[in-house]
Amino acid sequence: MSGICAVWRTDGGGGAAETLRLMAIGLTPGRECVQAVDEPGGVLVAARFETQQIHRSSAAVLACDADLFNEEELRETTGASAHASTAELLCHLYERFGIDFVEKLRGSFSLVVWDKRQERLFAAVDHFGQRRLVYYQDRRGLFVASRIDALMRTGVGRKINPRAIANVLNFSANLSPDTIISGVKRLQPGHILVASSKGAQVRKYWDMHYAVERNWNEDRLSREMASVVESSVAAHCRTDSFDDVGAFLSGGTDSSTIVGLMSRMGRGRVKSFSIGFAEQPFNELGYAEIAAKRFNSEHHTYLVTASDCFEALPEMVRSFDEPFGNSSAIATYFCARLAAQAGVKTMLAGDGGDELFGGNEWYASDKIFQLYQGLPGLLQKGVIEPLLGILPFENGLIGKARRYVGRAKLSAFERVMSYHFLCAHSMAEVFDPGFLDSLGGYAVLEIPTRYYRTAPATDHLTRQLYHDLKVVIGDSDLPKVTCMSELAGIRSRFPFLDRTVAEFSGRIPAGLKVKGFEKRYLFKRAFRDLLPAEIIQKKKHGFGIPVSDWIKTDRKMREMARDTLLSQRALERGYFRRGFTEDLFSKHQTDDSSYYGDTIWTFLTMELWHRQVVDEPAGKVMA
Repeated sequence: MSGICAVWRTDGGGGAAETLRLMAIGLTPGRECVQAVDEPGGVLVAARFETQQIHRSSAAVLACDADLFNEEELRETTGASAHASTAELLCHLYERFGIDFVEKLRGSFSLVVWDKRQERLFAAVDHFGQRRLVYYQDRRGLFVASRIDALMRTGVGRKINPRAIANVLNFSANLSPDTIISGVKRLQPGHILVASSKGAQVRKYWDMHYAVERNWNEDRLSREMASVVESSVAAHCRTDSFDDVGAFLSGGTDSSTIVGLMSRMGRGRVKSFSIGFAEQPFNELGYAEIAAKRFNSEHHTYLVTASDCFEALPEMVRSFDEPFGNSSAIATYFCARLAAQAGVKTMLAGDGGDELFGGNEWYASDKIFQLYQGLPGLLQKGVIEPLLGILPFENGLIGKARRYVGRAKLSAFERVMSYHFLCAHSMAEVFDPGFLDSLGGYAVLEIPTRYYRTAPATDHLTRQLYHDLKVVIGDSDLPKVTCMSELAGIRSRFPFLDRTVAEFSGRIPAGLKVKGFEKRYLFKRAFRDLLPAEIIQKKKHGFGIPVSDWIKTDRKMREMARDTLLSQRALERGYFRRGFTEDLFSKHQTDDSSYYGDTIWTFLTMELWHRQVVDEPAGKVMA
């Protein structure tokens, strides 16, 4: 663990230096930290990576975790020397442009600034939240840090936010801006926090925008896409040696494109890394090997076992500062660990491509339901639905037809959301009555629905893409990759989540992202000469892992899951009905799908997180 933090003590007692010292323990126990304090405020960096820096200027003190790709341009703008650190460069930008300088940054970053002269504390994160910050404010002051663990050292307490529990069960991750700890907020992507004597406010400085050109041309857009993506991949490689930079390679469209474009740079063989499993339905090493062979990469593979998972799980769970139930984190961790063992320091990842260019399976499959909506109303309500209502069959084709019609009658967004856990099960069925009361009527789709309805778009697909950038990418996939990479001792970069790529994608018509039932139509056209045909035509799979099978067949995994979730300790938390948890295990044993096993996995990671974070003593905290 590592990161940055900041404090402004407004209670008149000073003590910023001691507060920062305590917060640092929550960031990185035992690691040497550097702080810059001008009472009653200051900043600190607990550095593990070279992107984590601190600088004091005549105007302010600044700490950052910044991996920027336009530093040369920024140095020309400010006149900063070529030898100035990134933190010093950011201080120059702050002195010249004030807090709005973040709008000029390209790359991943989190930063905090304490300006004593103006008595102002400022914090910001990048456009997609590749680097994260949390904050808390009370009568004593304002506290900002990379991790919730650091804020716990300030005495914020460990009261659990019940809405976060519901979010994790439904989405495998909590949704910002609220966090698992009551009162602690997460600064959302593309936002800045500004605190002064007049109070604290959060405001948006960037958001995804969709504005299709009136006279667009498919050929021109295809050529421009190839150019924009290739430029981003080159920028994310920087001038780093290919001995130090590698790439995740799942065999999918995104990762294969990145490896292919890296191979064109003429800087030696690309190091690519893939994870497989003995369980064949989850093993996609064949596609990764096709890409590796096509691009002549130095390809590394590893087969993850149930025993690997069992051994790594406690450390993996603890690396997240909130409960995290996305099981693909296991594959990500072992892939990052494999890269670290090969001497790689930075990995390029393909996250974001699906959400920008229309690659997720549900973008196309939902059109199957839209076919029913296109039938005449008389045929729907006068023939099909009455007939399905009187037929006695529950299974087989009739059962499938009933389910199809039921989903087809939902709105498009409700239909996509209906597959989530707390949409398939009522809260009263899952939660203990007392815990249900503490939710206060919270609707688990409240935040996703808000994203969908307020999206700067008019068509369903674009609204869904906007939602997925916020929830799937911002709250789940990015924390997964960054946390697991850092646990392995490396960093990750995301070429598709470059601002220039994202803004270009907003100009592409929805009908060229998903054309008919073909996902990523324009993207595949742009890179059809680069990618092997097998990869362009393959069905998306992703980094799934066989946790359901492991919990059923591996003794250690099975016993850990049962002993943990059915223990008195877990039951006394009062979150879930005991009967529901027991029923999960019973249904898992008899069901051939992964549904119940994947659900057990989410319950398990949540309980293990509580045991390591909530139940363990925090040590010394600020009075």
